[in-house]
Amino acid sequence: MSDNDYIGIKYKRLGDTHQGADCVGLVRLYYREHGWPERFLDGEPILPSQSKASHMKRVVRYLRKNFDETKNPAELEHGDVMLFMVNGDLHLGLMLGYGDILSTQIPSIEDISLSTIYRRRWWMPFFRRGFKRRRDG
Repeated sequence: MSDNDYIGIKYKRLGDTHQGADCVGLVRLYYREHGWPERFLDGEPILPSQSKASHMKRVVRYLRKNFDETKNPAELEHGDVMLFMVNGDLHLGLMLGYGDILSTQIPSIEDISLSTIYRRRWWMPFFRRGFKRRRDG
């Protein structure tokens, strides 16, 4: 699949399909369709009643356990993920390369916002930390 196939997916809280995805689900979908083993799930059910903040805390714990953390965005490569904060909300983005990330539009509004590509000059002020995928060999 081309990176362009992930642009324009409607925002759907807890979704992870081309029909709808949140920022975590968008990354999960990309990984699944690229055959990468990480699932961004901690083995516990994710309930619709769970707050977004609680869900993101679980995702961050997963990332810290399964990825190599960095505070240097220049170290990130295609397939690595990053956390960025806008207006007090944490969001997950997928590094595509050349400073571009794939994420959901902000603000994220159910069934209205779409997935999009953000350029480095936009996301750099919001960057919090990156997580490098552990590649074999």
